[in-house]
Amino acid sequence: MLEYKLAELPSSQHRAGLAGLTILIDQWLIWQDDDHPFNQKVKDGAICKLTRLDSKGATFEFNQRGVEALFDEIYAASPEKQERPQLLKNSRTKEVIPPLREEEREVTDKKGKKKTKKVYIYPVVVPAGSFLADCGYDKSSDGKNGVWIKLWRDMVWSILRGVPATRQPFVARAEGAYSKDAEGIWKQLIQPEEFTVDLPSTYFLGAQTNNAENVPFKDRARLQFLLHFWLFAAQIYVPATIDNEGKRNFAGYALAIPDVCDLKRFCKRLPKVLAERGIEVSGYRPRECIVDLAVESALDLMRRLSDRLTQTTGEERTASSVFGIDVIHTEKQGNNVRVLGTARLKPDDSKLREYSRFRDGFWNPLFRRQYLLNLVKDIPWHTGFDAVLCTLPDELSIGNEYFRRDVRERFKALSNEAKDMDETTIQDNSVEIELLVFRLVSNYVSRKLKTKYDLEWKAEWKGLKNEELGKKPEYKKYSDMKAKVAKSAFLDVRSRTEQMDFINYFVSSLCSVPQHMKSEAYVDLTKALYQETDKIRTLTLLALSANS
Repeated sequence: MLEYKLAELPSSQHRAGLAGLTILIDQWLIWQDDDHPFNQKVKDGAICKLTRLDSKGATFEFNQRGVEALFDEIYAASPEKQERPQLLKNSRTKEVIPPLREEEREVTDKKGKKKTKKVYIYPVVVPAGSFLADCGYDKSSDGKNGVWIKLWRDMVWSILRGVPATRQPFVARAEGAYSKDAEGIWKQLIQPEEFTVDLPSTYFLGAQTNNAENVPFKDRARLQFLLHFWLFAAQIYVPATIDNEGKRNFAGYALAIPDVCDLKRFCKRLPKVLAERGIEVSGYRPRECIVDLAVESALDLMRRLSDRLTQTTGEERTASSVFGIDVIHTEKQGNNVRVLGTARLKPDDSKLREYSRFRDGFWNPLFRRQYLLNLVKDIPWHTGFDAVLCTLPDELSIGNEYFRRDVRERFKALSNEAKDMDETTIQDNSVEIELLVFRLVSNYVSRKLKTKYDLEWKAEWKGLKNEELGKKPEYKKYSDMKAKVAKSAFLDVRSRTEQMDFINYFVSSLCSVPQHMKSEAYVDLTKALYQETDKIRTLTLLALSANS
């Protein structure tokens, strides 16, 4: 008998492992047909069952054959053949690895011309993934292959089993019967509870042979056993980065590891969360797995758990099933697997509500990334945008249609929030200052258009779609000149990095046109201009982008 209590487990990876083991046995294996390999082994004497499950932990009963049957399930794999566009080389000797065979494929290039391309066929071992490959958990799967199980397999092969020698449990089972690893685990499990074993990074991400003080990484055998299963409860995301040319690149994997606080509730909820994942693809990854920051994976997983709880009970408290989500951002670089960063987010329902609005409300990657970073840090939404706007080419900010649109949407949301509040609800004037700057800039651009080009907005344009507006010569001229006025002021503000230089420009240029403003608002804006100059400068750049 193996009895586990969440409170005794030393890490979120262990607690996620307990959840993964519970789901695997209680919601997958016991429901399989009699001819399933696992049930055949049970008939032959294997014992592998859950005897207790509650909010605080679980108890399992195993014998050696049961552990072998369990490992045959989680390390099942099959030999397959894979096409490669180039010959593979040995990473150490650089010698070419001979393929099984060469084949030719007819492909169509970007110009629509057909040409013949040579591909190389290599043998590969593909992890099965147990229940994660089932169409009940991956809606795109045919029972073996799908977009989500492919993501899982790629992560396992790249990160957890990035070194070929660590793939032996999968490779050996793909070649035939194998039980050496399970036999070794069983010998460890029947030792006294305090019996310890080495803790490799294959099972515990971030572990080393020895730490900086030369202390070895060790774990109790009965606890390390759980680390074989956390990857069935953790969720995999792919952080996307945008280079200075606006091109998107994927940067490793962000592993969102739930720190489970209510085992029974979490194990009931997670399978439904998996089943509800979308199957739309972006590039070669599921669209829903792509995040702007690694830490966003924690927000997204908590959002999904919260949505599932709301659907079933009407509650919104994510904290009822997890203490938080640990995020490990990792990437394989050459022959080494690097941990690029770690983070932990605790449940925060107000933050989750804001994230839900953010996820579908903003489109531009640069805007999303900075806005999300500020949300996670609990700092004002506009913080840090000065660096984005002043260091990157203006084509990526004021010159980008989606960036301009997102800034407009944010100011529009602030305006709507202000309308919903009465004077007693507003605790400070931060939102008022943001809207004052936006209205001042909007008024400046409109009046400059009128005085310099004799152009102004026409009521007949309201409600027309972009395609319809594009057919109207007057609107095109209005739009082009508006963008010219806003960009000119944007570049002027961006070049004025000294406090007094910006203040003088703000007063002499942006305030050179009549502004309808209450005296109290004028005083507040003047104070902010001198006391929070960087904030006003950032808001001015954003407001000019929104009015371009």
